Amino acid sequence: MGKILLFLLIASAGIGALARPWIGVHSYYLLAILGPQYIWWWNFEGLRVSFVISICTILGVLYKVLESKYNYQLLINKQNFWVALLWFAIAISYLFGPYATNLPGSLLYAASVIFIFYFISVMEIDRLFKLRILVLIFVVSTIFLTYWANKQYLDMNLMQFNYGRLMGPYSLLGGAIYKDENAFAILFVTGLPFVYYYAWAVKRLWLRCALWLVIPLGWHAVFLTGSRGGLVGLLVIVLLVIFLSKRKFLAMPLILLFLFFFQWQAGDTMKSRSDTIADYDQETSAQMRIDAWTGGMRMIADHPLTGVGLGTFANALPDYHDTAPRVAHNTFMQFAAESGVFAGIAYIAILFNFFRNFRRIHETASSLPEDEESQQINLYNKASFVSFSGLIVCSLFLSLNNYEIFFVLLIISNSLNQICKNLLEGESLVEETEQKKIASALHPQVVDNVHGQRCDQILQNVHRVSGSWGVAAISSRGRFLGPAAEHH
Repeated sequence: MGKILLFLLIASAGIGALARPWIGVHSYYLLAILGPQYIWWWNFEGLRVSFVISICTILGVLYKVLESKYNYQLLINKQNFWVALLWFAIAISYLFGPYATNLPGSLLYAASVIFIFYFISVMEIDRLFKLRILVLIFVVSTIFLTYWANKQYLDMNLMQFNYGRLMGPYSLLGGAIYKDENAFAILFVTGLPFVYYYAWAVKRLWLRCALWLVIPLGWHAVFLTGSRGGLVGLLVIVLLVIFLSKRKFLAMPLILLFLFFFQWQAGDTMKSRSDTIADYDQETSAQMRIDAWTGGMRMIADHPLTGVGLGTFANALPDYHDTAPRVAHNTFMQFAAESGVFAGIAYIAILFNFFRNFRRIHETASSLPEDEESQQINLYNKASFVSFSGLIVCSLFLSLNNYEIFFVLLIISNSLNQICKNLLEGESLVEETEQKKIASALHPQVVDNVHGQRCDQILQNVHRVSGSWGVAAISSRGRFLGPAAEHH
């Protein structure tokens, strides 16, 4: 029965993606964030769901390209330029990296699919209602996996724990998104801010409180993973939520609540690992990271243009430092060492551009009328900022090069930026139209004479022709204030 229902859902999503590719985009990211194929793996066995959704979505996009239904201006911005440069550098490192011999094609394929869906999303998620669905997918995925993680603890499912650390869902064959405990912890670090801010947009108080009650359970899920990076990420998002809040008086109670919950529910594994965060020079894992970073710097110096090759950091490391093979445990270092300095520069530029977009979106949302639309833009912008900040802090200690949530947050930021531009252009158009109507009502000959002159020229002519009106004033929202407005 489960397989029949799943087949119907896949067929519906595939057909929908052919007609409206944004349906395929949302289906793809549901699979990439929630990972139902690894939670209920017995129903997905033998079905290439992600492949089917991807193909249908790409075919739908190609049809829209042939029909000239895309506005390619959506692709032209700084963020997309740096993302494209990062993709190009990765491809070059795969083809020409000195250690990139006999690499499986699946490496470049997996990376390229991530970038292809990013650019498809940029063109498809261009309206607020589409963005709402993507945010809802992130929120629901976070809530469900919070439930799932706590259920493993309550059921004492020891098969899901690796030396006392909770792993994410994985299939019988070992396939998983979050099998690594650190990757699972970062899901909650990035997802909980969206749960918190999404709750503010909910009108029913009981539902808002229910969403907020998920947050301490999400903290507990991170504690179960025993991830020190996840713990640091949690501290960052808690502090940033306080910083962005207008209710600063809640800062101390929230911090005390977090510390109390940590002492109460963190467990021996999390507490013992957290004790070593500051003592990096005495801790073996931290020293291994420093050795890897040292080797990575030498790789960059030796191969600045191509890097050592996509996915070859671990193999190359023993040649650059007297240590065992391992990944860089730093996302920037992994990008730059494997794919060259241009990949490293592109990655850093993406980070700076994201935070610049946050400020720009915040300023635009604050200037809009206070309604449901502007409130959602503001809340989504804050959620993505807090989430992205937590992710970047975690990426200082972890290699998250193919972590899809990174790209999801870039998509949300890009969409918010484009939505704000559309709103501003719409406001400008409405304002100019209303001003022309006012000018025409005051003296029809003015509009006939100016033939589409801009607003200030129209008003000058109106004042000159219709002196009895005094100074005609228009508010910033395009409303005529009349002759008395000059005194306010």
